[in-house]
Amino acid sequence: MAKDGNEPPVNLNEKELVYYLFVLHDTNGDGNLDGHELRAAFTDFDEDEEDDPTQYVSLDEVTDMVDHVLEEDDLNGDGLISWEEYLQSQLYHGNGGV
Repeated sequence: MAKDGNEPPVNLNEKELVYYLFVLHDTNGDGNLDGHELRAAFTDFDEDEEDDPTQYVSLDEVTDMVDHVLEEDDLNGDGLISWEEYLQSQLYHGNGGV
């Protein structure tokens, strides 16, 4: 892992990178992405730790993005994106490495 802890190891193939990104944002380790984890993923720019994420995207926009992801990708309607649902989403959105 890189120095800042958020950069993927350089030797990951595309499938491993997809898994890495899921696990990176599954901060409570329950195997799902919830609304809070999705919000954090959408605002984790990490270029400069002092940056305010709202300078890039408003809180309303983040809320809309989280709602959109849950509406589109939460296939069983439990309010969470499971690993399986995440994979389905990656395939649907054209991530050919999955």
